[in-house]
Formats: sequence, structure tokens, C-alpha cells
Amino acid sequence: MKKYIVSLMTAMVLVLGACELDREPFDSVTSENIKGIAGLESATRGVYSYMKNEYFVKPYHYIPEFGGDNISLSGTTSDPLMTLYNYNRIVSGNWHLEIGLWPYTYQMVVTINRSLEMAEEGTSAEVDQVLGENYYLRGFLYFNLVQAFGRPYTQSPQTNLGVPLKLTSDENDFPPRATVEEVYEQVIDDLQKGASLMNVSKENIYATKEAAWALLSRVYLYMEDWEKAEAYADSVINSNRFALLDNQQLGRYFTMVPEDNSETIFAIRTLKDKDHLGWWSVGSMYANVNGIGWGEMYASKPYRDLLGKHPEDARHAFVEPQYTEDNKMWFLFVEDYDDDGITKYMFRNREVVDDNGQWLIVKEEGDDEIISEDYVQEELNGEGETSYYITWRGEKEYVEIGRKMEMRQGYPKYYVLKCSGQEDQAHLWSPVISRLAEMYLNRAEARYHQGNEQGAIDDVNIIRRRAGIPEWTMAGLPDGKIVLDIVLEERRLELAFEGHRKNDIFRKGRTLDRRYPGTHDRGASNMVKMMVEPTDPAIIQYIPQQEIDRYPSALQQNP
Repeated sequence: MKKYIVSLMTAMVLVLGACELDREPFDSVTSENIKGIAGLESATRGVYSYMKNEYFVKPYHYIPEFGGDNISLSGTTSDPLMTLYNYNRIVSGNWHLEIGLWPYTYQMVVTINRSLEMAEEGTSAEVDQVLGENYYLRGFLYFNLVQAFGRPYTQSPQTNLGVPLKLTSDENDFPPRATVEEVYEQVIDDLQKGASLMNVSKENIYATKEAAWALLSRVYLYMEDWEKAEAYADSVINSNRFALLDNQQLGRYFTMVPEDNSETIFAIRTLKDKDHLGWWSVGSMYANVNGIGWGEMYASKPYRDLLGKHPEDARHAFVEPQYTEDNKMWFLFVEDYDDDGITKYMFRNREVVDDNGQWLIVKEEGDDEIISEDYVQEELNGEGETSYYITWRGEKEYVEIGRKMEMRQGYPKYYVLKCSGQEDQAHLWSPVISRLAEMYLNRAEARYHQGNEQGAIDDVNIIRRRAGIPEWTMAGLPDGKIVLDIVLEERRLELAFEGHRKNDIFRKGRTLDRRYPGTHDRGASNMVKMMVEPTDPAIIQYIPQQEIDRYPSALQQNP
């Protein structure tokens, strides 16, 4: 880490100016010029700008989202994001960690520490506000870092190691790894301190008192301090500064600039024509938009099945099937098969045509030995609706009938659009750190665990009502499900592709279930992870080996 901390003082940072993004060296931030509001704001805007850099924002998103079950990679890749996706960690060669998340986080932390050391609290309301923003940013950065490199708080936080807590700008200060509990305590201290100082009204592209409360709600949720998680969610909701977008606006959420979005509490602001990363953006992995993007990471079948329970759900706008231009129809299903003792999953499909009200299967060579029927069969399910099935390799398989889709290496293309399309630019995206919908869902979970099941359902129904789907009642819960299940399902639906899912699975002590198509089944048999337990060592990342080698004192590696 020393290389990156020392180089901080001579690195170049983008500083947000009134109209343009100007360049200013970190070494211009001195004890003299940072005392004034202009110097302090300049240094702080440099941190805001650094957060949207590819080397920070991609691992910030990839680690918690690509490690979940809302996504499906449609092929192997040489990009080390593959190791984040399939839980096959490497100690060296993952640029997302070794030149990305770890060094970029500590570069920003040291800049923040310098601002906190040099500016004087109490000078003015404006200075206190920006100091509060720095406390928030440091708390956010450490909270994000400990999710990547430290085990969930619910797993022995007093003994499990988190990350080094560097709280000075001294280039010779190299603290050891703090415990997970100690990192959380520092995060809470920073966020509470920030909230106490931030009393100037600012737009949601800057940290504010409400942003600190929102993140505190999430921190306490992860700690299972249900009372405080609810209290801070209440504080944000009752501030009346934010309002959920309506049903018609919801599908356009991430195409709007944050300042025009009433639901966004805090977002990392990107600028049109300035910050569009194109093929190297987060959104480019999810979709090809206007000819830009790899379009290799799709919405998973379990997520689509959950979303598909209500075709009228406004959140369908975030998943875009790529249909073929010929308007042909097909059936689609998932076959599970044995591959040298490993059960794997693959999409199977055939074209079908309407033959006097029946779906005739357009068979390929050899299909007579695979598919028993010439027509797709029909039956009524328990709800009186028509289900379709075929007999495939002697097994009854239920199939979906729909428009034929474009495929990539055997995977139908279901593009995800939450990280694309801001201001009509292909993959311009302002990552949302906190939004009001999360506060209702945080409160719902906290209420459940405090015995207020009706209150939990009420909060879930606020989100469902906005999505345009039926609301729950205590008497109408699905068989075998409890209130907590519907709270977590709604959280999954609402916050998908926003960097929550992996954390939500493992903090609840649940198993990541990837028994669905995707290239998480690739590699040697001992490397395939279709099911990942919350106790698996691989749920946290290795510290980059080069950071351990450079550290002047012992920096213990994760097991």
C-alpha cells in the first residue's frame, strides 16, 4: 500500500469546477490553502470525482453484484471479473482489486484525512458542511472496503479481520488490519460525526445529513441492530426531502440525472460527454446499446422468474429481452444434466409454429430421438392457467412459449439497463449509493425482526404499490413462506443490479444458489461452485499480494 499512499501526493485528480472538469495535483492541497472553504471544497470534489473512475466504480459494483444470483455470465472471459463471478479467487492478476478498489480507496482516504487534519471545525457552517461530507465519504469507503475483504458482521466480528484503518495522512503510518467490528465502529463514528456537521442544504450529488442517516440504516441492518436500522430509516423518510418516483417514472430511474430524481438520496454524479466510459463502463457488461457494449452478463433465470410473476410490474423496464427480427416463436426451458458427476444447467430451445391452434415443433436433425412429441403439449395448472410441456430425453419438461431471442453461446440475451442510458448516452450512469426505496425495505426488515410483522408488510406494500403489482396481506402469504421471505424477495426485486444482492444473501446466513444456466459451472470439478455457503472462505476477496509484499509490517492474508 505504501506505493499508492506516497504517490497520492503527486497524483493527478479530476476536480469538479463550475462548468468543466479541471486537473489539479494533490500536492497543491496544502495546510495553508485547505483551511479556506475554496481549498477544502476543491480537495473534496477531487474525491467525488475519483469515485467515478473506472478503477473504483467497476469493482465497487462488480464484487457485490457479480457475486450474487441475479446475474448470469454467458461465456468465459479473460477479464478477472470472472474470478469475482465464479468464486475462484486469485492473489495476483486481478486488476479490479490490485490497481482498482484497494489502492483507489486508500488514495481517497488519505486525501480525506488531510482535509480533516487541515481544516478547522467551527470556522463556518460551510466549512463544517464540507468536513461532514469528508467524514461521510470516509465512512462510506471503509464500509465498502470491509464488505469486500472482511467477513459479514454476523460472523464473529470481534475476531475476523477487516481492513487497515488509516486515519491520518502520514505516509509512514501503516496500521495493521482492524477487526470487522473495529471497522464498523469507525464507519459509525464517521457517519454520525458527518451527520452532526452537515447542516447546509445541498443537492443529492453531495453527501448530506440524510445520506449519512441512510448509510447508517444499512450499516445497522448489516449488524442486526434492528432498532437503530429502523430509527435511521425513519429519519430519512420523515425528513420529507425525498419522494418515490411514480409508477410511470420508475422504468426511467437511471436515465435521469440525480438532481432531477426525487428518490435519490446520494449518487456519484457523472457528466454527459465527459464521463461516458463506453466499452469500459459497468453498463457495457450488461448490454450493447447503440452498438456500444459487450452485452455478456444477463439477468438470471431465477430473477426473471421472480419478476415474471407479475407481467405488469414496472421493473420489467430494467430487463430488456433481445428478440430476433424475424418474429419467430420458440419454446425455451432449462435442462439439468450430468457432466462427469457435476449437475449442470443449460437452456434448450426449438422453433415452434402455430398449426391450427397447436404449437408444432420445428425439429432439427436427430430431434426424433430427443423430443417425443411433434407438438408442444398443454395442461391446466393449479390456478387454471395453461402450462406447456414436452418430453425431452424421456423427461417431462415445462417450457415457456414466446418470441425467439438472440443467443450468445447458448444463452438468451436478457440485457440489464440499470447502469446505462443516462441523458441518452449509451452507458452513462450515475451510481446510486442510497435511495428512498431502500429505506422502506431496511425498515421492513428491521420491523420484522422486532416483531412488527404488519409494519413490515406495510413497508413492502409501499414498494409493490409503486411497482403496480398486488399487495400482500398477512392472510395471503404463499404457503411455506413467512413475512421475512417476502421482505427479502421484494428487496431482491427492487434493488437488483445496484450492488446489494451478494451482501444480502450472506449477511442473512443464506446459501447462494446458482443452480441455473451461467458459466459459473466452468473449470475443474473442484472449482465449480453452484452452491456457495455463507461460511465459504471465498465469499471475501484476497488482499492483493503486491499490497502484502509492499507493506512494511505484517499484513495478514485472508484464508
